[in-house]
Amino acid sequence: MTKSQTVAALGNQLDSFYSLEQVIKIVESIEEEQVKPKLSVTQLREITDSIMDLIEDEANRDNIVDMGDIEFEIGYDKRIEVTDVPINFDVIRDCVEKSLSEAFDEEEDIVELERANTDNE
Repeated sequence: MTKSQTVAALGNQLDSFYSLEQVIKIVESIEEEQVKPKLSVTQLREITDSIMDLIEDEANRDNIVDMGDIEFEIGYDKRIEVTDVPINFDVIRDCVEKSLSEAFDEEEDIVELERANTDNE
């Protein structure tokens, strides 16, 4: 039972049925229902595109690979072979977090608006 359902149920009771202290304890013991927004395929694609745009941005792209730590070896026929390319996953993580925080900030605004509309009905 949500808070709004409890308040509605208590409003239908006789005034003397519950004491004020009992009503306060009941309402305070109710946990708020958390609304989890669902993402559509289109929204997931937009988030993915946003992440890729941030990663492909020249400033981030230059920092993803640590150029100073790339390892080479001289292989067969004196060919230079790349043996290790260290990736800076912190840059990728920052891009993902930034993109998701922007997407979910907008999503939270929508959820808050929907919640306000539901409460007014």
